[in-house]
Amino acid sequence: MKRMVVGIPALVLSAALAGCGSGGSDAGSDPARRALPPVGAIPTITSVDEITRPIDRYLVTPEEVGSIQNAANIVNEKCMNEFGLPGIPTGLSGFDAKAMRFEKTHSPLYGFFDPAGAAVNGYDRVLGEADPGPRRAAPAAEVLAVEHGTDAAGAPVTSYAGRTVPPGGCKGESVRRTGGTLPMPDPPTLPDRGPHSAVDDPRVVAAYRAWSSCMKAAGYHYATPDDALTDPNLVPPTGGPDAGRHPAVEVAHATADVRCKTSTNLVGIAVAVQSAYDDLYIEGHRDALRDYHDRLTARLADARRIIAEAAGA
Repeated sequence: MKRMVVGIPALVLSAALAGCGSGGSDAGSDPARRALPPVGAIPTITSVDEITRPIDRYLVTPEEVGSIQNAANIVNEKCMNEFGLPGIPTGLSGFDAKAMRFEKTHSPLYGFFDPAGAAVNGYDRVLGEADPGPRRAAPAAEVLAVEHGTDAAGAPVTSYAGRTVPPGGCKGESVRRTGGTLPMPDPPTLPDRGPHSAVDDPRVVAAYRAWSSCMKAAGYHYATPDDALTDPNLVPPTGGPDAGRHPAVEVAHATADVRCKTSTNLVGIAVAVQSAYDDLYIEGHRDALRDYHDRLTARLADARRIIAEAAGA
């Protein structure tokens, strides 16, 4: 990531830096009245790989999520086998490297940003349904009842084959044994729902206006990058002869979108301002983040122990 401000339009830069160093107490949710966190050097971001935030180091990794889920599946299967039933493993989707990159190329903060792919894949949305492979028979009712601890009518199932079904079934037992629901690699899962979003910060709003003006000059009318990203007229078809293809209109929009973001350095400004909120949040939540990290470390240790014991069985 290049640390420089050369090439940022003067209007955007002055707006982006307005409020830096301002003090005073937070005056509530109104960004015009609250004190704005100071912003340091504005990076010039031209690639999605250059996007980093201070909060990133506190987020659980996809590999860690996978370890906890694998351990939960082991606990669930062992529990189900005790009833003479097969366990149904819970799969993970959205946690591989490709999916995590998608989280950076599609953001509520700056909309879509993928200079390397826009001219080919447009807004790079999922096209149609993935092949699910061979269709499996639906699990028997008793399997689902013991798995989830409720019958088809939603009534609690407390016993099966002379054995006590744990509360919430074997899935509930697997969740308890692995420390709770899966942690997500997403800031809102952190204590107090993570840092404040910078979308309403006047410095980011000014960058949106500069981007919007650039888009208008190209013939496109959107107030914010998220408006362009969520435009229903640009969603590619998921069926019919054109399924799997990105329409020319989508590619044209996405290409202009990225070009305007690059020329106004919208992403660099937005990430810099959001990073200031990250720093503010981290400073005010050091104890809570330490506790969060300690709990996560303990959960990972338990998960790895469960996996190791299963491998040695």
